[in-house]
Amino acid sequence: MRIVSALVCFALLSAGCARHAITASSVRGHMEFLASDAMNGRGSATRDEWIAATYIGSQLRRWGVEPLGDDGGYVQAVALARVQISAPPVLSAEHLRFTHAKEMIVQGITALRLSGPLQKFQAGAAVATGAIVLLPEGSGAEAAATMNAAAVLTIENAQSRSRWDVQGARPLSLPARIVALASQAAGPSRPTRITLDRGAYAAIAALADGTAVSLDATGSETMSRTWNAVGRLQGRDAARSQEAILLSAHLDHLGSSGTGADPIFNGADDDASGSAAVLELAEALAKGKRPKRTIIFAWFGSEEAGGYGARYFVERPPVPLDRIVANLEFEMIGRPDHAVAAHTLWLTGYERSNLGPELARRGARIVADPHPDQNFFERSDNITLARKGVVAQTVSSYGLHTDYHQPSDDLGHLDLPHMTDSIASMLRPVRWLANGPFHPAWLPGKRP
Repeated sequence: MRIVSALVCFALLSAGCARHAITASSVRGHMEFLASDAMNGRGSATRDEWIAATYIGSQLRRWGVEPLGDDGGYVQAVALARVQISAPPVLSAEHLRFTHAKEMIVQGITALRLSGPLQKFQAGAAVATGAIVLLPEGSGAEAAATMNAAAVLTIENAQSRSRWDVQGARPLSLPARIVALASQAAGPSRPTRITLDRGAYAAIAALADGTAVSLDATGSETMSRTWNAVGRLQGRDAARSQEAILLSAHLDHLGSSGTGADPIFNGADDDASGSAAVLELAEALAKGKRPKRTIIFAWFGSEEAGGYGARYFVERPPVPLDRIVANLEFEMIGRPDHAVAAHTLWLTGYERSNLGPELARRGARIVADPHPDQNFFERSDNITLARKGVVAQTVSSYGLHTDYHQPSDDLGHLDLPHMTDSIASMLRPVRWLANGPFHPAWLPGKRP
């Protein structure tokens, strides 16, 4: 293990009386548990996810963080009802018939049956509500333009083809219902997304606009639970403690649905790395001088399956949402992104608020997201809070590596010195945010 870097030492000195050293061995200790084969991939809404939440709670207990979970503990159980798909969905149009896991991969299915007219997407043209939209090869996410579609069809690429068998073997279900919530509003609905192999794509592309296309599946309702871990450091200032800073990550991953010799999706980068970062910051903050503002630490379950842990938190927050000054989500910081300088993180939505520049001025090694075409701002749990008005952004350094959502996202592929320096660089800026009067704000027209 290498000597603690100058950046780590600087962060510790700047923290005043902080007694926890953010070191590579400390980071590795969390990672060796959360990303181990013993955790079986921390699948969303599984016993393994529950164990991960329990481990996190046990650490918070050791450091004297106040529990905010169920029954005086740190873990929250979130009951889910979902319709599990029992047979591969089938896409039909005229004489064509394509089956999930064969000629296509269905992602984010939203109904057992949906149908609509085929519409070949053209930039600048309005998408008809309920249409089955065929995106041209090489197009971007087109998320906003296709929001009203019933389904969006895309052509396979090298990345999707490399995961074809794994995704085809993974169980499908409709969006879950959080049992405890009367209202299930969770932001705008999204179309079902289907990736077609090249043959199927060419066949659909040969059809005329307006051709009736349908997707059919069968399923039945099942019950499960997902798990959050939540704790709080109450602020020491009588007035300022009414405001809170939220530091969060998601603790789940994809379980053990792989089909090769190694079936376990360890999720070391995604997102054991972010979970470890929040643990390290929680320990340093808990062992140092109590900040003026309250700090809430949250690890959300089922991010990979629809963000249900974060949705539950938003609907039942430990403090009113308008008192959450900022949310920093930590996701995929385990490896450097070569699109930015070494030992540097980036912030999704950097251009949307004044939070990122202010943190950078205080020593945070963060810059603007170098991959705006990937729409990462909307692809993590921060978006659930952001849509409620909270200035919520994600800290990351994901460089589009090919181990994303693969069993190879394991401890052996992490860069622990990068992780350690990056986490340490955030300690002093987070302390500044938790002690000062600064209120982050969305820039004009940038609130989601």
